[in-house]
Amino acid sequence: MKVLGYFFLFLVAFVVSVIWKFPAAGILPHVNIKPLSVAGVTGSVWNGSADQVIAPPPALPVSNVEWRFQPVALLSGKTAANLDFEVLGGNGSGNVARGFAGDITVTGGSYRGPAANLAQFLPLPVADFEGQLLADIENLELKNNLLTTAKGTVIWSDALVTGLVEAKLGQVVLDFEPESIDGQAVHVGKLTNSDGDLDIKGDVQIDINGNYRADVRLKPTATASAGLTGALGSLGPIAKRESDGSYRIRNNGNIRNLK
Repeated sequence: MKVLGYFFLFLVAFVVSVIWKFPAAGILPHVNIKPLSVAGVTGSVWNGSADQVIAPPPALPVSNVEWRFQPVALLSGKTAANLDFEVLGGNGSGNVARGFAGDITVTGGSYRGPAANLAQFLPLPVADFEGQLLADIENLELKNNLLTTAKGTVIWSDALVTGLVEAKLGQVVLDFEPESIDGQAVHVGKLTNSDGDLDIKGDVQIDINGNYRADVRLKPTATASAGLTGALGSLGPIAKRESDGSYRIRNNGNIRNLK
């Protein structure tokens, strides 16, 4: 009987070992991970990596992804993993869970990287961005590929815009969280800064379909150069000058149309 017991113990250990080390490259092509596509998969399903993960626009390709499967999430009807990755020249991490219906939840997300890549989202042909971006995502949820919940903070430290005119913006902070406005679920971002050549205050609203509305005020401080103040004044209808000396910029559109 002892021999039989040892045999079954060996068999269980063998099966667990095989499953744990099962190569991810052999199983991922048969798993529905749409709308994502994955390339360069190595390691196991439980602990592996991929050279690149690509999602539909406007999402950015993510590279050097490493994952650690969290089997305990299966008890709540989800598959989950802790991820580390690279995007926009920086490093990110987070806990990602996917429900059997396809809903995706991200918690404990973070990103650290250079602000230089902001140029592709806020294209200014004569300007460059310097400083560091630090993003902390408390909670993010997608249902049917639509963003339904997002809460977190993005900080642009040592913010500097250079080009024909230089502007030191100090530390720029964007806090965002879900709200209900006129019965519609939207995400509201509060934009502020400190210790800059411009005093920045604004609101950004984004609905679940990606439609956004921005209302931002820029007011030169005592450290602003004459060139910077003059540049704001030359923006004309883009930045309307208010009675308090600030310049108000309002814009709207859809994030899917941002290039």
